[in-house]
Amino acid sequence: MERLKNYKDFNSIKEVDWTKYVIIVPTEKDRQELMAAFEHIHYSDIDTDFVAVNQLAHEYLDETRNKGSINNIVVDEELYNQGQSKRK
Repeated sequence: MERLKNYKDFNSIKEVDWTKYVIIVPTEKDRQELMAAFEHIHYSDIDTDFVAVNQLAHEYLDETRNKGSINNIVVDEELYNQGQSKRK
C-alpha cells in the first residue's frame, strides 16, 4: 500500500499534490447524510496531517457552510446508477 501524502512532504500549500476524487450519490438526502458524516469525522480524533484524510474530513463544507467552498459530493442519480451496474 502506498504511503499517504503528508503536508510536510511539500514546501508550501501551493505545492500540495491534492488527491483527485468525486463522490457520486443518487439524492440530495444522501449528499446531506455524507456531509454530516464527514463533519463528524472532521471533529473526531484523526490525523489531518495526511492530505487525503484532511480533504475527506472537509467534505462537509459547501457554499452554504463556508463561502467559496465546493465539495466533491455530486448528486446525479443516473451516473450513480451507471456506477452501480458496473460493480455487479
